[in-house]
Amino acid sequence: MRAPLENEFSWSLSRARTFEDCPLKYWFHYYGSWGGWEPDAPAEARELYLLKNLTNLHLIAGDTVHRAIQKALEDHGRGQATDPEALVLWCKAEMQRAVHESLDEAWRERPKQCARLFEHHYGPRPQREFLVRIARKIGHSVRTFFKSKAYGLIRETDPSEWLPMETLDTFEFEGTKVYAVPDFACRHQGEVLLLDWKTGQPDERNADQVVLYALFAAARWGADPDRVRGAPVYLLNGGGYDPRPVTPEDRARVASMVRDSIAAMRGRLKDPTANAAERASFTASPGQPCRSCNFRGKCPHAR
Repeated sequence: MRAPLENEFSWSLSRARTFEDCPLKYWFHYYGSWGGWEPDAPAEARELYLLKNLTNLHLIAGDTVHRAIQKALEDHGRGQATDPEALVLWCKAEMQRAVHESLDEAWRERPKQCARLFEHHYGPRPQREFLVRIARKIGHSVRTFFKSKAYGLIRETDPSEWLPMETLDTFEFEGTKVYAVPDFACRHQGEVLLLDWKTGQPDERNADQVVLYALFAAARWGADPDRVRGAPVYLLNGGGYDPRPVTPEDRARVASMVRDSIAAMRGRLKDPTANAAERASFTASPGQPCRSCNFRGKCPHAR
């Protein structure tokens, strides 16, 4: 019999943003839903776990594009060519599969393996015009990647210079496990180059993400942080990128942000050592974000 999983405290940008958006949403996601996958889980934990795993068409589109690019990179690493149009068709098939899975409600039995769309759960159901726009967004993003300056640089770089990464990777920050891994990294002209594919609009918060990746590169690969450059690649905006050096001031600022965020999260815990949390310590922040919150059906404060 396997030992139960431990709810270990960790930090990530997405976790921090959830906490900033609404502490109660944070509790639902990281504590209330814990153990909800077990067959004998309490009803509330099971329901919160199902809601935690809701997704939406924009998130599925982004994930599908990321997986498509990963397939293209793996092909290139093996010396094989990739047909962009074949990859676009694969993406559209993946999207259709997710929509059908959601409608079939297989999600209730296998929430981690089967998609359940927010649009199907709470409504309104997506209209055909919206689905067509999402499909065009995916196709445009994949085609832009193959034409991008970033992909040109990758093709010019020997795969032996690519740096190994796992889908979920971490580094230690002052005793806390931090999740942060770029979409692509390689050694280039004596530096470490970090790239992250984006299927949304430019967001200034992504500058902090790049700095966090530099801290990851220094901790995991022993990279000289003064010789790390990184950039988001916005595929809806032509796929251009501007890799910039990560300065000591950048690193100090982001390290301070991470430190303060960890302290704020841990400050709400009943027992920080055991990572034990009580719902009453996590107040709601009702407002506009409630409309897109996975837990709005369980939250008495949702607007």
